[in-house]
Amino acid sequence: MSYDAALLPPADVSERCAAHAGRLELDPGGSALWVDELIVVDVPLPWPKPVWAKDGFTAVPELVLDAESAGRRVRVLAAVPLDDDVGRVVAHRLVDGASFDRAEHHVSPDHVGELLNALLVDGLDVAPSSVVDRTPRRELLLCTQGSHDVCCGSRGAALCGELADRGWTSVRRVSHTGGHRMAPTGLTLPDGRMWGMVSADEMVSILDHSAAPSSLAHRCRGWVGAAPGVAQMAERAAFADADNWGFDEQRRTVTAVDGSAVVVAVSGSWGVEVEPGRAVPTIACGAPGGLPAKPGAEWRVRSVSRTA
Repeated sequence: MSYDAALLPPADVSERCAAHAGRLELDPGGSALWVDELIVVDVPLPWPKPVWAKDGFTAVPELVLDAESAGRRVRVLAAVPLDDDVGRVVAHRLVDGASFDRAEHHVSPDHVGELLNALLVDGLDVAPSSVVDRTPRRELLLCTQGSHDVCCGSRGAALCGELADRGWTSVRRVSHTGGHRMAPTGLTLPDGRMWGMVSADEMVSILDHSAAPSSLAHRCRGWVGAAPGVAQMAERAAFADADNWGFDEQRRTVTAVDGSAVVVAVSGSWGVEVEPGRAVPTIACGAPGGLPAKPGAEWRVRSVSRTA
């Protein structure tokens, strides 16, 4: 994979990666995580890069790889602890190809790493005695890890502040979710959708479902229950065509072969044709001319047809 050099910043311009993506009106679709399990764990600041170099959490990357080898698609995100002397580990699991359930564990802060390791080794049903809440709730995980990328650190933190000013308290500041050029980027639960390049107004509309999905789908990076690329683009197209937030509560499957995909949900079936879009470079953030840049892909939906 390569990139179109014509899409780089001028050689004498130092541009942040998110500003560059915004200037090019990058479509963030197809770039979400692909997970069945998501564990959000309290990790005190400051966070190193990578975050799991933090004392007490160095075993996390290896344990995640072991879990993946056992057939689990799992991602662990660090979260800024709340100011209440409670150690939280919140385990989310995709249920029936629809939305995520939720189990919030409370332990003493010095036992958070131990509980996380147990969840990764033995599965999300371990340690039921520490679960204090299983009630699904609408919440946002917002990437603010400035030690990984300044765009997430600045734009993510700014959005977090704006949402707090508007009364949204169900927002957790989390570590790198990928796609920092799409900052601010976040993941909403229990639906499991990732979003990028969103304004405060757009995020409020996403959180309170006050606008039609079709008007916001262009900000959706993808549903984490589908594979990145073609499958996530196809699911997003069906979501926009259904134009109903209830779509996220439906069991659905996405089958993709090359650029053709079929999305089947309770409310209908869609055939979607997806093709590669521009070869947009992922620039070196703040470097003159954006170099060295990495290859980057953009996807484009060619057609959507509802078949049932």
